[in-house]
Amino acid sequence: MPPVRLASPAASHDDILHPSVVRAHAPVQPAPQNADASTIRTESIVSIVRIEEISVEEKPLRIPFTNNLPPNVFREWFTYAYMARLPLQEVLERALVAYLQDKEQAREPLPLEQEAILAAKEEAELSRRQKRRTK
Repeated sequence: MPPVRLASPAASHDDILHPSVVRAHAPVQPAPQNADASTIRTESIVSIVRIEEISVEEKPLRIPFTNNLPPNVFREWFTYAYMARLPLQEVLERALVAYLQDKEQAREPLPLEQEAILAAKEEAELSRRQKRRTK
């Protein structure tokens, strides 16, 4: 779910709790003299959507996957993410990076058949992203 944008330039509780997250605010546009409040609000929302569409293109490629965890491990992961106010994805990524840091096998070249599987997953994600942009 995308972050909620505020209509005013005041700092939200998210900005205070998570200062590293940069939020783009819609540029202030002069309202036409004969416009009513709903027209002005619609133009503001359209501006925000356009800004968010630009930022989607800049996101790094991520490959989705699914897994099954024991309930107690999932509960600890979920609880930590909630208490630390972090997305589950970020907690998982940090854990995997820390775990794989000293594993030499993780940096060895893959056999050609496994490299082809990985390349196909990357290509599928790029294709999915491209289709999403054209909608």
